[in-house]
Amino acid sequence: MKSVQDFSASGFRAAYEAKGWSQGDVAKAIGVTVGTVGRWVRGRGAPSPRLFAALAGVLDVPRSQLLLPLDPAADLAVLRTRAGLRQEDVAERLGVQASDISEMELGTGRPRDEWAVPLSSLYGVSLDRLVKAREATDRRWREEFEGKRRQAP
Repeated sequence: MKSVQDFSASGFRAAYEAKGWSQGDVAKAIGVTVGTVGRWVRGRGAPSPRLFAALAGVLDVPRSQLLLPLDPAADLAVLRTRAGLRQEDVAERLGVQASDISEMELGTGRPRDEWAVPLSSLYGVSLDRLVKAREATDRRWREEFEGKRRQAP
């Protein structure tokens, strides 16, 4: 499972300390080990989208407080994980298969036009930002494809 790539260890630490919580309190509240929380605090890992959403909820902070600023080159998968959503969550809300979302994020499947507004709302971004993320996803796919093509005998 993909973790939230731009998780802010310092923002996370500040959020739980402001509540007067320890790493153990956080771990207990979301059902993970203290070691897992410690890795997140040290920047050696990040929560899954599901755990990220749980963190924002139990700490009662906006997700943005637990994230680094959005990279201009962020792709569709980054927007989804920043929203605390799994591919299955997005698929359910759009009424499609999780494989449709996976293919969209890999750049091998095209998002449908009617998905734009719901995705923008789910991900908490403007339509313009969603289009830029789609372009980043497409660019990444083309670069990977060209790299494989150059390596072929």
